[in-house]
Amino acid sequence: MVIDSYFSLGLLMGAVLSFLLSMYLLFYPSKFYPNRILGGLVLSWSITVFAFIVQSPAFFEKYIHLYALWDVLTLLFFPLMYLYVRFYLYKDIRLTYGDLWHFLPAIAYLIVFSPFFFSDAQSKLNYLANGFPFWFQPLQAVFNIIIILQGTFYSIYSFRTLHHFQYFRKTKFSSLQLDALNWLKLFLIINTCLWIFGTTGAFLDIFGISIFINLFNVFYLGLTLLTILLSVFTIQRPALFSESKDIRVLVSNAQPKNKSKVDADNLSSDYTILRDHLIKDKPFLKPDLKMQDLVDATNLSYKRISEVFNNEFNKSFFEVINEYRLKEALLLIENDFHVLHTLPHLAEQAGFNSKATFNRAFKKFTGQTPSEYIKAKDQF
Repeated sequence: MVIDSYFSLGLLMGAVLSFLLSMYLLFYPSKFYPNRILGGLVLSWSITVFAFIVQSPAFFEKYIHLYALWDVLTLLFFPLMYLYVRFYLYKDIRLTYGDLWHFLPAIAYLIVFSPFFFSDAQSKLNYLANGFPFWFQPLQAVFNIIIILQGTFYSIYSFRTLHHFQYFRKTKFSSLQLDALNWLKLFLIINTCLWIFGTTGAFLDIFGISIFINLFNVFYLGLTLLTILLSVFTIQRPALFSESKDIRVLVSNAQPKNKSKVDADNLSSDYTILRDHLIKDKPFLKPDLKMQDLVDATNLSYKRISEVFNNEFNKSFFEVINEYRLKEALLLIENDFHVLHTLPHLAEQAGFNSKATFNRAFKKFTGQTPSEYIKAKDQF
């Protein structure tokens, strides 16, 4: 292997810098959880850039077991980008088993190509010299398409998460909080631009089109420059990568001083967010509504929504949702929906998934069965 250009040397130095930065973020002493996600992302960048520089027949003849193995890291780029934004904004949440689906494409890649990965060195060398099995290249193309789709989905979803946070938190942000939000926005914009270059390069490669510039060079140069930008930010603005007081206000509901008053204010604000969502968007009309649906829609954490139901509504999740459904059912009855439709259909339109649940909740709420209530209404 020969580093034969200043460009390759620059990328190699960038890969080394990325690795050092990833170690710093992964083991940052403040225990700022988003740094671990960002550290994992930067580590995947550094390995991928290094692979781009050294990849050659001579290199893989010497280190044949590395062939295609680090391609799996590109399937982690955009999931880790989204998770970093999410955990940065909402410090009181952590990775759960439900988040594992973000990593399914990477896991699938390892499983699908396991016959190749577990082959002995001589077999791999034969593949490299004489051609790969018939299934190898088509599957590589499939995963390349998955990477492109990941970039589309996670870029949109990350911007949506940031937008929701800014929209629902209708309070005046401090200068440091605004810097943090601007940093996330810049981070997403750069990643999206890099995705555009990488995707365009992939399509040109698929269709065998040559242009005046190698877009993959631009992509990996962009990763290197983004790492340098990260390094500058961590030195010049360390508060953006630590649990400073202002950042805790931004990303967490916990406060060190006057805790009870601030918690109460935040809880009241979150109550308004949740109540407005229930009134305007009517998620309770979905029969299989779960707490996680409210988490996804409002960007409040699961724990926070539970606290709002218990402390502000003073009721359980199911009690509140059924009350909203009953109000919807009463509104339908008031508009004579029951005249042209059956009661089970009315219950379904109000969000109930069974007639029995509807009848039980209706009597608890009004003191009458639906039939008794309708009879009394019609007589009046």
